[in-house]
Amino acid sequence: MTSTRTQAPPVPAAQAGDWLPDTFAGLKARVLLPAHYQPDRFVYPLVVFLHGSRERGDDNQAQLKLGVHGFNSPPVRAHFPAIVVAPQAAAGTTWGGVWYGGPTAAQRSVVSLTRELAARSSVDARRLYLVGVSMGAIGGWEILVREPELYAAAVMVCGDLDPAWAGQLTHRAVWSFHGADDTVVPNTHDRALAAATRAAGGTARYSELAGVGHAAWTPVFDDPAMYAWLFAQSK
Repeated sequence: MTSTRTQAPPVPAAQAGDWLPDTFAGLKARVLLPAHYQPDRFVYPLVVFLHGSRERGDDNQAQLKLGVHGFNSPPVRAHFPAIVVAPQAAAGTTWGGVWYGGPTAAQRSVVSLTRELAARSSVDARRLYLVGVSMGAIGGWEILVREPELYAAAVMVCGDLDPAWAGQLTHRAVWSFHGADDTVVPNTHDRALAAATRAAGGTARYSELAGVGHAAWTPVFDDPAMYAWLFAQSK
Protein backbone atom coordinates (compact mmCIF):
# COMPACT_ATOMS: atom_id res chain seq x y z
CA MET A 1 0.00 0.00 0.00
CA THR A 2 1.22 3.49 -0.84
CA SER A 3 -0.01 6.93 0.03
CA THR A 4 -0.87 7.57 -3.63
CA ARG A 5 -3.85 5.20 -3.62
CA THR A 6 -7.27 6.82 -3.74
CA GLN A 7 -10.89 5.78 -3.53
CA ALA A 8 -11.86 3.63 -6.48
CA PRO A 9 -13.68 5.51 -9.28
CA PRO A 10 -16.89 4.19 -10.82
CA VAL A 11 -16.30 1.53 -13.44
CA PRO A 12 -17.79 2.00 -16.92
CA ALA A 13 -19.63 -1.31 -16.91
CA ALA A 14 -20.62 -3.68 -14.12
CA GLN A 15 -19.76 -7.34 -13.93
CA ALA A 16 -22.08 -9.91 -12.40
CA GLY A 17 -19.49 -11.20 -9.93
CA ASP A 18 -19.77 -14.13 -7.57
CA TRP A 19 -20.25 -14.22 -3.82
CA LEU A 20 -17.08 -15.86 -2.57
CA PRO A 21 -17.17 -18.12 0.52
CA ASP A 22 -15.04 -17.11 3.49
CA THR A 23 -14.94 -17.14 7.29
CA PHE A 24 -14.36 -14.17 9.57
CA ALA A 25 -14.28 -14.14 13.36
CA GLY A 26 -15.80 -17.62 13.39
CA LEU A 27 -18.73 -16.67 11.14
CA LYS A 28 -19.29 -18.20 7.73
CA ALA A 29 -19.71 -15.44 5.20
CA ARG A 30 -20.05 -14.55 1.56
CA VAL A 31 -17.98 -11.77 0.04
CA LEU A 32 -18.72 -9.69 -3.03
CA LEU A 33 -15.69 -7.91 -4.42
CA PRO A 34 -15.93 -4.83 -6.62
CA ALA A 35 -16.03 -5.14 -10.37
CA HIS A 36 -12.50 -4.67 -11.69
CA TYR A 37 -11.14 -5.11 -8.18
CA GLN A 38 -7.68 -3.54 -7.88
CA PRO A 39 -6.60 -3.75 -4.23
CA ASP A 40 -3.08 -2.57 -5.02
CA ARG A 41 -4.38 0.68 -6.49
CA PHE A 42 -7.58 1.60 -4.70
CA VAL A 43 -9.28 1.48 -1.33
CA TYR A 44 -12.93 0.48 -1.19
CA PRO A 45 -15.81 1.05 1.23
CA LEU A 46 -16.92 -1.97 3.25
CA VAL A 47 -20.57 -2.98 3.67
CA VAL A 48 -21.44 -5.51 6.39
CA PHE A 49 -24.90 -6.97 5.80
CA LEU A 50 -26.85 -8.72 8.58
CA HIS A 51 -29.67 -11.02 7.46
CA GLY A 52 -32.98 -11.87 9.10
CA SER A 53 -34.01 -14.79 11.31
CA ARG A 54 -35.09 -17.17 8.53
CA GLU A 55 -31.70 -17.03 6.85
CA ARG A 56 -29.80 -18.55 9.78
CA GLY A 57 -27.96 -21.85 9.25
CA ASP A 58 -24.67 -23.32 8.16
CA ASP A 59 -25.07 -23.50 4.38
CA ASN A 60 -23.38 -20.12 3.80
CA GLN A 61 -26.01 -19.40 1.18
CA ALA A 62 -29.31 -18.46 2.78
CA GLN A 63 -28.10 -15.02 3.90
CA LEU A 64 -28.05 -13.95 0.25
CA LYS A 65 -31.81 -14.41 -0.24
CA LEU A 66 -33.20 -11.04 0.85
CA GLY A 67 -31.97 -7.53 0.27
CA VAL A 68 -28.25 -8.00 -0.11
CA HIS A 69 -28.68 -9.07 -3.72
CA GLY A 70 -29.22 -5.38 -4.51
CA PHE A 71 -25.53 -4.70 -3.96
CA ASN A 72 -24.82 -7.14 -6.79
CA SER A 73 -27.03 -5.35 -9.32
CA PRO A 74 -25.19 -3.96 -12.35
CA PRO A 75 -26.04 -0.28 -11.65
CA VAL A 76 -24.89 -0.47 -8.03
CA ARG A 77 -21.68 -2.31 -8.89
CA ALA A 78 -20.98 0.17 -11.69
CA HIS A 79 -21.43 3.34 -9.65
CA PHE A 80 -20.51 2.24 -6.12
CA PRO A 81 -17.57 -0.20 -6.13
CA ALA A 82 -17.45 -1.73 -2.66
CA ILE A 83 -16.56 -4.83 -0.69
CA VAL A 84 -19.74 -6.41 0.65
CA VAL A 85 -19.59 -9.05 3.38
CA ALA A 86 -22.66 -11.05 4.40
CA PRO A 87 -21.99 -13.24 7.45
CA GLN A 88 -24.42 -16.00 8.41
CA ALA A 89 -25.63 -16.55 11.96
CA ALA A 90 -25.82 -20.20 12.94
CA ALA A 91 -29.18 -21.82 13.66
CA GLY A 92 -30.37 -20.93 17.15
CA THR A 93 -28.21 -17.81 17.37
CA THR A 94 -29.05 -14.15 16.79
CA TRP A 95 -27.40 -10.83 16.13
CA GLY A 96 -28.60 -9.65 19.54
CA GLY A 97 -30.65 -6.54 20.25
CA VAL A 98 -33.77 -5.78 22.27
CA TRP A 99 -35.69 -8.85 21.11
CA TYR A 100 -32.90 -11.26 21.92
CA GLY A 101 -31.59 -10.30 25.34
CA GLY A 102 -28.82 -7.94 24.33
CA PRO A 103 -25.35 -8.68 22.98
CA THR A 104 -24.58 -12.18 21.71
CA ALA A 105 -21.49 -14.01 20.56
CA ALA A 106 -22.59 -13.55 16.95
CA GLN A 107 -22.97 -9.82 17.49
CA ARG A 108 -19.48 -9.59 18.94
CA SER A 109 -18.18 -11.54 15.95
CA VAL A 110 -19.72 -8.97 13.60
CA VAL A 111 -17.79 -6.22 15.38
CA SER A 112 -14.62 -8.31 15.26
CA LEU A 113 -14.92 -9.06 11.55
CA THR A 114 -15.54 -5.38 10.84
CA ARG A 115 -12.40 -4.39 12.71
CA GLU A 116 -10.41 -7.16 11.03
CA LEU A 117 -11.44 -6.08 7.56
CA ALA A 118 -11.08 -2.36 8.30
CA ALA A 119 -7.40 -2.98 8.99
CA ARG A 120 -6.80 -4.38 5.51
CA SER A 121 -5.04 -2.19 2.99
CA SER A 122 -7.83 -2.49 0.40
CA VAL A 123 -10.54 -1.17 2.76
CA ASP A 124 -11.31 2.51 3.28
CA ALA A 125 -11.62 2.62 7.08
CA ARG A 126 -13.46 5.94 6.82
CA ARG A 127 -16.32 4.27 4.95
CA LEU A 128 -17.51 1.28 6.95
CA TYR A 129 -21.25 0.69 6.60
CA LEU A 130 -23.64 -1.53 8.54
CA VAL A 131 -26.84 -2.74 6.87
CA GLY A 132 -29.42 -4.89 8.67
CA VAL A 133 -32.75 -6.47 7.79
CA SER A 134 -35.33 -7.61 10.39
CA MET A 135 -33.31 -9.64 12.94
CA GLY A 136 -30.22 -8.07 11.41
CA ALA A 137 -31.59 -4.59 12.01
CA ILE A 138 -32.64 -5.49 15.56
CA GLY A 139 -29.07 -6.49 16.30
CA GLY A 140 -27.70 -3.72 14.11
CA TRP A 141 -29.31 -0.99 16.19
CA GLU A 142 -27.60 -2.34 19.28
CA ILE A 143 -24.25 -2.52 17.51
CA LEU A 144 -24.58 1.14 16.55
CA VAL A 145 -25.18 2.06 20.18
CA ARG A 146 -22.40 -0.11 21.57
CA GLU A 147 -19.88 0.85 18.87
CA PRO A 148 -20.64 4.50 18.13
CA GLU A 149 -17.33 5.21 16.36
CA LEU A 150 -17.04 2.09 14.23
CA TYR A 151 -19.37 2.71 11.28
CA ALA A 152 -19.63 5.81 9.13
CA ALA A 153 -23.28 5.10 8.33
CA ALA A 154 -26.00 2.47 8.59
CA VAL A 155 -29.24 1.38 6.95
CA MET A 156 -31.70 -0.44 9.21
CA VAL A 157 -34.72 -2.10 7.58
CA CYS A 158 -37.80 -3.31 9.50
CA GLY A 159 -35.92 -3.69 12.80
CA ASP A 160 -36.62 -2.65 16.38
CA LEU A 161 -34.71 -0.75 19.04
CA ASP A 162 -34.92 0.45 22.60
CA PRO A 163 -36.44 3.97 22.54
CA ALA A 164 -34.04 4.87 25.35
CA TRP A 165 -31.27 4.77 22.75
CA ALA A 166 -32.69 7.77 20.91
CA GLY A 167 -30.27 10.21 22.52
CA GLN A 168 -27.34 8.21 21.13
CA LEU A 169 -28.79 7.85 17.64
CA THR A 170 -30.50 11.10 16.67
CA HIS A 171 -27.29 12.69 15.38
CA ARG A 172 -25.95 9.63 13.60
CA ALA A 173 -25.79 8.92 9.86
CA VAL A 174 -28.46 6.24 9.93
CA TRP A 175 -31.44 5.75 7.63
CA SER A 176 -34.14 3.42 8.89
CA PHE A 177 -37.03 2.05 6.86
CA HIS A 178 -40.22 0.35 7.93
CA GLY A 179 -43.42 -0.76 6.27
CA ALA A 180 -46.49 1.12 7.43
CA ASP A 181 -48.38 -2.19 7.59
CA ASP A 182 -45.70 -4.33 9.25
CA THR A 183 -47.36 -6.81 11.62
CA VAL A 184 -44.20 -8.83 12.31
CA VAL A 185 -41.92 -6.14 13.74
CA PRO A 186 -43.87 -3.04 14.84
CA ASN A 187 -42.69 0.33 13.56
CA THR A 188 -43.50 2.11 16.86
CA HIS A 189 -39.91 2.62 17.96
CA ASP A 190 -38.71 3.69 14.52
CA ARG A 191 -41.39 6.37 14.64
CA ALA A 192 -40.31 7.36 18.15
CA LEU A 193 -36.71 7.77 17.04
CA ALA A 194 -37.86 9.87 14.09
CA ALA A 195 -39.83 12.13 16.45
CA ALA A 196 -36.84 12.45 18.79
CA THR A 197 -34.61 13.29 15.83
CA ARG A 198 -36.94 16.05 14.66
CA ALA A 199 -37.12 17.48 18.17
CA ALA A 200 -33.32 17.47 18.51
CA GLY A 201 -32.61 18.73 15.00
CA GLY A 202 -30.70 15.50 14.38
CA THR A 203 -29.52 13.73 11.27
CA ALA A 204 -31.04 10.25 11.61
CA ARG A 205 -33.49 9.60 8.79
CA TYR A 206 -36.68 7.55 8.76
CA SER A 207 -38.83 6.49 5.82
CA GLU A 208 -42.14 4.72 6.34
CA LEU A 209 -43.34 2.84 3.29
CA ALA A 210 -47.08 3.08 2.65
CA GLY A 211 -48.84 -0.17 1.81
CA VAL A 212 -45.80 -2.26 2.72
CA GLY A 213 -45.72 -5.01 5.33
CA HIS A 214 -42.64 -6.68 6.79
CA ALA A 215 -40.95 -7.18 3.41
CA ALA A 216 -39.70 -3.60 3.29
CA TRP A 217 -36.36 -4.85 1.98
CA THR A 218 -37.80 -5.19 -1.54
CA PRO A 219 -38.49 -1.49 -2.19
CA VAL A 220 -35.53 -0.34 -0.08
CA PHE A 221 -32.90 -2.30 -1.98
CA ASP A 222 -34.49 -1.42 -5.31
CA ASP A 223 -34.15 2.31 -4.55
CA PRO A 224 -31.10 4.02 -6.10
CA ALA A 225 -31.45 6.86 -3.57
CA MET A 226 -30.59 4.55 -0.69
CA TYR A 227 -27.28 3.53 -2.27
CA ALA A 228 -26.43 7.10 -3.23
CA TRP A 229 -26.99 8.25 0.35
CA LEU A 230 -25.14 5.35 1.94
CA PHE A 231 -22.01 5.55 -0.17
CA ALA A 232 -21.84 9.34 0.22
CA GLN A 233 -21.26 8.98 3.97
CA SER A 234 -17.75 9.14 5.35
CA LYS A 235 -16.06 9.82 8.66
